[in-house]
Amino acid sequence: MKHIPNILSFVRILLIPVFIWLMWNDNTTMAAVVLLASGLTDFLDGALARRFGWISPLGKVLDPVADKATQLTVCVMMLLRLSHLWPFFALMFFKDFVMLVCGGYLLKNKVKLDGARWFGKVSTFAFYAVMVVLVFVPTLPSWLVITLLSVITACADISGLLYIPQFIAYRKSIGSVNSEQRRSRE
Repeated sequence: MKHIPNILSFVRILLIPVFIWLMWNDNTTMAAVVLLASGLTDFLDGALARRFGWISPLGKVLDPVADKATQLTVCVMMLLRLSHLWPFFALMFFKDFVMLVCGGYLLKNKVKLDGARWFGKVSTFAFYAVMVVLVFVPTLPSWLVITLLSVITACADISGLLYIPQFIAYRKSIGSVNSEQRRSRE
């Protein structure tokens, strides 16, 4: 039972090529269903892991990988359909790139990361909700598409900004550990 969250994260990764194939073949209704299933498994794996203490080192890596891979895939597929709205997707890509670099730096320095914060969860929920709507109803009026993309871009970027103080605190902890190690060697 304790492996259910990891299995759900793995299922999200397996849904990515299905989503791509459905979008490529203009089956937007089924693509929206797959994306909705992906979002629900994202919520469920986290809820189960926290509720029953099924948090594992693998899950701490697999869940964010599944999240970012899914979000990147959805953004690329939507960018192919809405290429004139590329600035929205560029801002989301940039935020995720910065977070990936910062997270990689922390992992390289063996910093034990906490889970996602509430603002990251809100951003992810908003992303899934908006993208399910945009995929399911590809004929929305342009003003509504721009409004929805503005909302999720703002959520993503605000979330990224709110993670900066955490990164700084983690980075300081690396510096203090390194200072202590130097003093102990002297």
